[in-house]
Parts: sequence; structure tokens; C-alpha cells
Amino acid sequence: MQKHVLLACMPKSGSTFLSNAIGALPTFTTGVGVPDWGRREQELDDCCLSRIEDLNYVLQLHVRYSNATKTMIEKHRLLPIILVRNIFDVIPSFIDHHRKESLLHPMAFAPEGIQEWSFEESAHFVTRMIIPWYFNFYMSWYGVPNKLVVKYEEWVFQPEIELLRICRYLNLEVTDEAIRNVISSVIGTSDRKNAVTPGRGRSLPSDCVEQIQKMAGFYHNVDFSDIGIGERLNTRKKFTNSLMRRIKAIKTSV
Repeated sequence: MQKHVLLACMPKSGSTFLSNAIGALPTFTTGVGVPDWGRREQELDDCCLSRIEDLNYVLQLHVRYSNATKTMIEKHRLLPIILVRNIFDVIPSFIDHHRKESLLHPMAFAPEGIQEWSFEESAHFVTRMIIPWYFNFYMSWYGVPNKLVVKYEEWVFQPEIELLRICRYLNLEVTDEAIRNVISSVIGTSDRKNAVTPGRGRSLPSDCVEQIQKMAGFYHNVDFSDIGIGERLNTRKKFTNSLMRRIKAIKTSV
């Protein structure tokens, strides 16, 4: 049976790198699951998925979970991998996106001239107009079963370990050497223009940080630590220690 991977990802979360890596696994390819991009919400399209039914593929989409998404997952046997990032770090990356790449995206309507705004003014726009989409994305997938959550920070620091974890989730038998070769083959191939730097959110205006924390406060008993709220994951040491524990656990289970 073919493997169909849905990489449901936050924008500016290293998703192109991860999608290319999964697509470079043996017998895999990258697929297209929507008829159009731009301002259109990236809802899964039945016709697009039917055309690639016989392939092992990965779809890279900024798609939220809904009944329609659930129907497509079940019909096309999609395996959901959810890629998230520290939400404070997202804001500088989205500012870069507006300045260097495009104003067209489904998260909000970016005004003409925003490329020339100051960092502080741009941060306020992204916080108030775009970050609510991120909360919608995160909450829509929060309670969904049988998914794998990947954090941008861990993917950036140790892609080989994360790709091994993904292969285990997909029930793929891939050697360590094959994984190293995949990572080597895709590093540097992305043409995206944003900095791959965890911890960028430390430069945010304090009122933007407070605004995001207030948004999270509406959701009682929800763990937002995966996106850096409540537990600001800003140091490489903490991620490295966590990854070393995971490496040891993987080795002992083999």
C-alpha cells in the first residue's frame, strides 16, 4: 500500500526543507494537493489527490483541520505530520516574507507598502492580523489522534534524528546512511529567503509578546509549549539535551 503523507505546517516553519527531505526518501516524491495557491486557503482537493493515488508522496500545505480535512485524510489514507514553530519566532520571519518574497498568502491581507514599514510596526501587524491564523491552525489539530508533531527547532538542530522519527511513524525501513544521504541532498536546495534562526522572537516589542500570551489565555488547559508559549524554548542547549535523550532512547530500542 502506498504511503501518503500530509505535512500540515505553520508558515515559516522550515516546511520546504522538511517536505523536500521526505520527498527524497526512497520511492517518495513531493505532490500537489490543491488547485491554486496565493490568497486561497490551502484546502485539500479530491481531484488533485486522486491523480497521485498510486504514488508515495508528501503534501506540504498550510491546512487547518476540519471535517473536510478529516474526510480527505480518511478517503486518501493520509498520514498527518504537523510541523509547528515557536510562535514568537514566526513574527520576524513573516516580516522577512513580506519584505523579500510576497504579500500574497491566506493568513491575512497584507497592505501595499508594508515592505517599507519599521520592524516594530510590521511586528504589530503580524501579531494582530496573522498570528490569530496560527492559533486557529494549532487548535484545529490539537486533539486530533494518530498524528506526529514535529517542532521546527528540533528539525533545524538535528534533522537526521527527526527524519528517523518520521520514518518510524510512517513504518518505513530506512538505514541511517540513507537518512544522512537524504539530508545532505536537500540541504541548501531551498530557494526560500527567510533566515533559519530559532530565537528570533526575542527581538519583539513587549506588547506583541503580551498580546500573544493573552490570546493563549483564552484557551484554558491547553498546552502551548510546542509553540513556545508558557515555556519559551529559546536556547540551543535545552533542545540539544532533549535530542540527546531521544537519540539514546532510539538506540536502546533498536
